[in-house]
Amino acid sequence: MKKRGEFLANTAILTGGTLLLRFCNIWFRVYIIGKIGTEGMGLYQLIFSIFSLAIATCTSGAGLTVTRMVAEGRGTRPCIRKCLIFSLSVSFLAAAVLWIGSDFFAQQFLNIESGLPLRLLAPGLPFMAICACLKGYFLAVRNSVVPALAELLEQFTTIGATVAFFFVFTPFSALMLASTVGEVASCAVVFFVYRLMTRKRPTADCSRSAGYRQIAHIAMPVLSGSFIRSFLSSTENLLVPRGLKRFGADSSSALSQYGIIQGMVMPILFFPSSFLSSMSSMLIPELAEANAQGKHKSIEESASRTFRFTLLFSFLVTTLLIVYAEDLGTAFYNSREAGMFLRIMAPIIPLMYLDSVVDGMLKGLDQQMYSFKYNFMDSIMRVILIATALPLFGVKAYIFILFLSEIFNASLSISRLLKVARVEVDIVGWILTPAVSAALLYYVLTLLRQLC
Repeated sequence: MKKRGEFLANTAILTGGTLLLRFCNIWFRVYIIGKIGTEGMGLYQLIFSIFSLAIATCTSGAGLTVTRMVAEGRGTRPCIRKCLIFSLSVSFLAAAVLWIGSDFFAQQFLNIESGLPLRLLAPGLPFMAICACLKGYFLAVRNSVVPALAELLEQFTTIGATVAFFFVFTPFSALMLASTVGEVASCAVVFFVYRLMTRKRPTADCSRSAGYRQIAHIAMPVLSGSFIRSFLSSTENLLVPRGLKRFGADSSSALSQYGIIQGMVMPILFFPSSFLSSMSSMLIPELAEANAQGKHKSIEESASRTFRFTLLFSFLVTTLLIVYAEDLGTAFYNSREAGMFLRIMAPIIPLMYLDSVVDGMLKGLDQQMYSFKYNFMDSIMRVILIATALPLFGVKAYIFILFLSEIFNASLSISRLLKVARVEVDIVGWILTPAVSAALLYYVLTLLRQLC
């Protein structure tokens, strides 16, 4: 009972931090759009599409490896030391490639002359790698306060630095430099707290510590999968504006449409999932520990409860976004077009949220290779469809591809988890109850809007 209370408390802390973080992110995007417009937002998203490939290389697998190893009793400081060496080596290599190739990437893929925005982002990669490892430790010891505070500090530092730098630098230089400053601040806080917490603890038994082979077993599939998925995702994001241009939109309109969907609609779609993402993060060490101890019944019960809650929550969120889509688009961005896209995308939320939670649970159960395969197949399918369908059907094709991709990926991941966790599908509890609840909520909200 105490352990469950601890789990709920940590999940609540992570949720509160994530909600605040995502709200600040939406507000920040509103502020950025006021400075650079929707076309600039599209370019901003493209820059981070390339940068996200470097981020995936540096951080993917690091946090999960530490969380899994510490939760399984493999040692703390020896494990983290080895993971830091591994992650920092990769991060310096990625930073060097990004720095040296920045002008080439900018000219070939972003249609801008200077690679300065990418060079300003590159120094933040080693700090991200350190932060990922140490956050993995805090999640393993069920301390969600430090990661939540670190992310909030990063966001507030980035926002404050951006506002200040706008007075000194060009808009894009200000945004990129502020992002790097935020990463440094977050890393400094996490490292300082980690040193305080582990200074007086006895050194772990090195004979039980994870070796590089065990670390590679967990980290490499996740890293490889994230790298390939990020590469394909970056390719996809770069293809979208080009496909829209080939469909008939001019360069400005293509970047604007892309900026609205990725920079404005997606943050609102993912905003309510804060609790689920926090729950997913906290489930990884819980499931890893239960799996290591052979507690199959506990895994089955956790998976069943997670399915039931996730689907109920996501169905209700879908209803709220369908009813209030245009109001949200106008309130946040003063854009009815954003509200229109938000309403169109809302029905995919249940699978989108469930897929995210299931992916975290699979990693906790040592099924990261399956996540890698599913994500790889999904990304290949998306790139092919975007390259072929967007020039023919425009933005409608892009929305259809997003739906198809989520259905494909979620179906594979869910079927794998059901098999591994030995869970029987509960049609009434998982599907009928959430669907009926969502329908009733839609009826009530629609009636209230008519009366008001």
